[in-house]
Amino acid sequence: MNATDSASKRVTIISSDCHAGGLPGMYDEYMPKEFHEASTQWWLTYVKEMIARTGTFFDQEAVEDYTAMAGGDAGRLELFTNPQRLAGASDEELLAVLSDETSPFSPRRGEFDAAVRLKELEEDGIAGEVIFPQMAPFGAGLMQYRHDVKPEQNQAGIRAYNRWLADLCQVNPGRHAGVMLINVDDIEATVQEIKEARALGLFGGVLLPTSTGEHPFYHHPRYEPIWQICEDLELPLQSHSGWSPDYGDLPSATAMYISEVDMWAQRPFTALLWAGVFERYPKLAYVLTETGTAWIVEKLRVLEFKADNPLFAHFTKELSLRPTEYFQRQCYIGASFMPAHEGKMRYEVGVDKLMWGSDYPHIEGTWPNTMDSLQDTFSDYPEDEIRSILGAKAAEVYNFDVDKVNQMGERIGPTLGEIRGIEKRSPSLPPE
Repeated sequence: MNATDSASKRVTIISSDCHAGGLPGMYDEYMPKEFHEASTQWWLTYVKEMIARTGTFFDQEAVEDYTAMAGGDAGRLELFTNPQRLAGASDEELLAVLSDETSPFSPRRGEFDAAVRLKELEEDGIAGEVIFPQMAPFGAGLMQYRHDVKPEQNQAGIRAYNRWLADLCQVNPGRHAGVMLINVDDIEATVQEIKEARALGLFGGVLLPTSTGEHPFYHHPRYEPIWQICEDLELPLQSHSGWSPDYGDLPSATAMYISEVDMWAQRPFTALLWAGVFERYPKLAYVLTETGTAWIVEKLRVLEFKADNPLFAHFTKELSLRPTEYFQRQCYIGASFMPAHEGKMRYEVGVDKLMWGSDYPHIEGTWPNTMDSLQDTFSDYPEDEIRSILGAKAAEVYNFDVDKVNQMGERIGPTLGEIRGIEKRSPSLPPE
């Protein structure tokens, strides 16, 4: 095959990091009626907090720009900027903010409309995806244990989101690996929820709450049943950035959050390592998504130093492998919108440890300009590395139906030439 023939070959892309969430009312059909009123009140409290933090925790100009791009009502901006206007807003008006995709505090249509989602993903060249939460009832998901919520309400929110997501994924079965939510209040109930969510079709893994609230952290033996069921069902453990302590409404709050949010999501790796979880469950996969990429090189250097220090010999007495060997055997990086400078560290991290993600539909991600991002990072990569990082490794880790996603990749994926910037993006083939 000559260079021209190779350049024309399409690449199957699976995004290891996308997000989906329903409008508040969508979850009611998945939740017992006894929780509906409490859910509504939670959403009202949530949206008031989000609006009140515009300009402190949220950048005011970004909110205005987003609203303008989304075609939102400019008059509604006053609700986001005028404290008196917010204080006088009705419940219906506040809930409308969370139910209008042109609002900066509501899911975009592609996050809950399967047809719009598929169209936008395919226009971006993406054949498959791993879906993390966006908005879930009672604060379940990436911000788990940041809000004071009754355990039974939190569990109801988790169950509602998992079932809603399963239905969203089943519209195009085999192409959407939904990540299931859990909490760690009642381990027996959590194990049962994992079994039920998997039976419903969610195969994107189990999202570990970054915080465990008042419970011990993940080095504790109480979590053994979770590790066991995930290994048995071949479900990866997942960590994803999103949680941090509440830094309040000071002008520095956003800077603190953005500067530390990756660190908090990286912490479970250390706990699982030293607690021997990787030792006892050698087939258990663990993915750290949107936590950065190159950080793991320095982290492993430090862990190797600790392991070699005679003062800390007891750290490794129950471990048969070195820290780096556990990482190489069982761990992966969900390299969200992997920028060019992080890609330069791919050999130190391990090419076979990396899975690219678009972060659809977040504005900090690559959508809808994924091709520009791919060219910036991957233009000079060998073909085998491009295929592995952009899709093949994710297909393996998450057990995608390889034939199905590859067939779609042949229709809508970019060519090698397009990724390398030597061909213009060609339209995808029409549906069969």
